[in-house]
Amino acid sequence: MIHRTRGLHAALGLTTFALGVMAFGSAAHAQSDEPGHLLLLGAGVYATSNPYESALEEAEGGVLPLFVYQNRFLTADLSGLAVTAFDNGRFKLEGRVSPRLQLVDPKDTRDFAFLERDAGVDVGARLSATAGPATLSVEYLVDALDETGGQEVNADLSVAFAPAERLSIEVAAGLSWKDDALATWLYGLGEDEVGRLRAYEFGRSPSAPSGGAFVPSLGVQMRYQIGERLYLIAAAEVESYNDDITDSPLMAKGWATAGFVSLVRRF
Repeated sequence: MIHRTRGLHAALGLTTFALGVMAFGSAAHAQSDEPGHLLLLGAGVYATSNPYESALEEAEGGVLPLFVYQNRFLTADLSGLAVTAFDNGRFKLEGRVSPRLQLVDPKDTRDFAFLERDAGVDVGARLSATAGPATLSVEYLVDALDETGGQEVNADLSVAFAPAERLSIEVAAGLSWKDDALATWLYGLGEDEVGRLRAYEFGRSPSAPSGGAFVPSLGVQMRYQIGERLYLIAAAEVESYNDDITDSPLMAKGWATAGFVSLVRRF
């Protein structure tokens, strides 16, 4: 998913891109000159739509650095840190520390620029199962700094294939559940921010639903090997928002899209 900088949040989390690079890292790991270690460095450009009401720009973009360091037990990249607790080749259990960043947030609007959505840190665990070209992962994350006060569960199913010798493609479908607190932070308006009459707090406001929010997504990543150590990576994703989310005064669209293109070198 590109839901966090798991990978662009609310409209794009750096998740899909970050996970895409992580998948690339795993594949390239075997080619590393130093067995058991991998370092990838690069940079790319991204574009994402703004799903918020009264958005200053329909689409926003910028430049992002990319990095991956991976050894037998640790992976560090834009999505945060993953520490392997168990791995038998088919099943993997990891502890996770993940930054929660937004490249598009309510400050990029005319009507909601006063809202504060500061960066946070989530901690949790991820369990992955691999069978041939398919990988299923389930991740649980909870706010560690009380910025959002919430938690989420992310499930992703990805399938990778290589239509050409230098080209590989990965398609991923995801479903993310955010609890009431996190859904309000991402898509709603708190009473302490706008008052009781305008508030849209999941689980509290009469007009807002309880039980959090579900967000499905679909993404694709392409990796092309330009040279012995240089790779082109491109990714795109769309997230869909149901009526529970779009009924919020903060949200203007029932979907958000994002795309990313980068060059990465293996060291």
